[in-house]
Amino acid sequence: MRTAIVVAGSSVTVPGALQAERFQWGELESCDLNQYDAVLLLGSGSLEAASALTPAASAKLWDYVERGGRLYAELVEAFDFSSSRLFGWKQDFPATRRTVEKLRSKRHIPGLTEGALLEWSGAMRRGFAVDAEVWLSIGHYQDTHMSSKEGSGSYPGLVVRKLGLGIVVYVAFSLLTCTEPVTLRPYSRWRPLLLQLEMETGLPLLAADPPVTLAGKRTSEQAVKASARWFIQSGMLPEADGSAGVYENIHSVTVHLAKDRRPDCHAHTAFMFHLYGTWKKDQEWLDASSCLLHYLFDQGYQDMDPASPSYGFFKWFDYPGKYPQQIFTDDNAWVCFVLLYLYRKTGNAVYRERGLLLAAGLLATQREDGLRPSVLTRDQLALLGREGVRELDASMNPHFESIAHAAFIQAYLVTGDEAYLNSALKGSRTLLANRDHMQFMYSRTSGWTRLLLPLGYLARHDHTGEIASGLCDIAQALTVNQHALGGIEEADNPDPERFGLEDAGVYISNGEGIADQLYTNNFLVMNSWEMWRATGNESYKKLHEDVAAFMRSIQICSADSRFDGGWMRAFDMNSGEYFGNNGDTGWGPYCMESGWTNALTSAGLLLALLNESVFD
Repeated sequence: MRTAIVVAGSSVTVPGALQAERFQWGELESCDLNQYDAVLLLGSGSLEAASALTPAASAKLWDYVERGGRLYAELVEAFDFSSSRLFGWKQDFPATRRTVEKLRSKRHIPGLTEGALLEWSGAMRRGFAVDAEVWLSIGHYQDTHMSSKEGSGSYPGLVVRKLGLGIVVYVAFSLLTCTEPVTLRPYSRWRPLLLQLEMETGLPLLAADPPVTLAGKRTSEQAVKASARWFIQSGMLPEADGSAGVYENIHSVTVHLAKDRRPDCHAHTAFMFHLYGTWKKDQEWLDASSCLLHYLFDQGYQDMDPASPSYGFFKWFDYPGKYPQQIFTDDNAWVCFVLLYLYRKTGNAVYRERGLLLAAGLLATQREDGLRPSVLTRDQLALLGREGVRELDASMNPHFESIAHAAFIQAYLVTGDEAYLNSALKGSRTLLANRDHMQFMYSRTSGWTRLLLPLGYLARHDHTGEIASGLCDIAQALTVNQHALGGIEEADNPDPERFGLEDAGVYISNGEGIADQLYTNNFLVMNSWEMWRATGNESYKKLHEDVAAFMRSIQICSADSRFDGGWMRAFDMNSGEYFGNNGDTGWGPYCMESGWTNALTSAGLLLALLNESVFD
């Protein structure tokens, strides 16, 4: 088949495997279209650049299609009647960029049911169909996999129109012009759609193989080596030796490197690098671990001013202010946990000094019942003092509370001060005694997973037996939601209406088969290992082995170094690919978090390889 591609501007990319003759937009009126079986008209995805047809060009294309030609048009303006009647689609408003919109299938075809939802990234144009069949519509869909009805304010995304002896396909979003094919998700739905479109229209659309595949059967040794490579090759480390810190993530939608630097991500990554260097007996990784933490010290992330109300606490990201403003419990407690753990392993006195300063701040602001608010502000500390903020309401959320308890265990192991241990014991017993009143951010399963980390160790010091009993109950409750693949499925969304905002789940309802690797299975690799080490309970060992095998199997393989060796946040265990609800605008289903996901998953695998506990 002879194919002509007409592109609007040099910035428009053309699928590499497509054998075609290329023309610029201005050549459309002069080239002889009748020698081609298909014409692909690719407009610009830029919101500033126009991709409009002249009346003469519209007439020429009309004649070409009527005679039996095949025309594919994408992101071409259709405000005027001549082009809109040619395409079967008229544009209402200027082009814009996708945010949380999705595509909904309007047809039932093999491999794609009517109502199935798909995603893309890039530009889109709003309009309406004119004498054309709509295959895909664009709209806001809160559902994850399927929507039984059109979303609010939906409009056509892909239309097919017969004209004379020929056919026209119009696409109102970035498809062939998509610069990041990885964002066409899920692949198991896009491929049958494009194959069906090729078959019915004869257009050479070249449904490509997925740019992301899964590792499948992989050992822990292979997985942690691949993960270590990911940190180097993905660009996550500005300098390979860790001296310039570590970036936060690869963004879920844009797949660009998010260059924020956060102390918690540094702590997670330093923790993993230390374990990896210990396992490999490789000093370079041990040195990189140290560099990551010293980067935080050198850049002033920790408040070291004794006269400051936030003395000892860390800023939670690299904003230009001198002092911490929002002091999140989990972010600060993770830094405390890692600093004191690494002090115990390395003897580095700076880790002890910095870690205990933070531990003292956490303990001084902890309530009598061992709990605390999810976040304090510097203004609160200045107004109320450390004693005063101890009267604030507790979060009742294991996402925040339990890592503080784990940090207190580290402080107790370093100092022998039983005030730390007693606060952790009280807090864990308080949470377990009030399970019906716990608060959850994303799911009950993610909250329960976070709850587990300190419980095995604390159970050995709990004369009441309440913690050991609670540990058993929570573990059993998690396994109720264990998928056949071994991972834990997200369940019990506390706020399903929280869509299109930061900090939302990657699923809506129970039974969707979505596994979360930012807040659930990533933590469970390590937490289940710690449960087993502390108790010797064989069911906990099996849980660890199942979840670890699941995580190894879904590690990403890709020719693209941004993805190869890493994990994304949401995995659809029923379809066997990365996919989830896109309602979280900050950390969506395809986010690749340096510390929270990739470092902590690897740390859990490494602890098992080393046969060590974080509390040894």
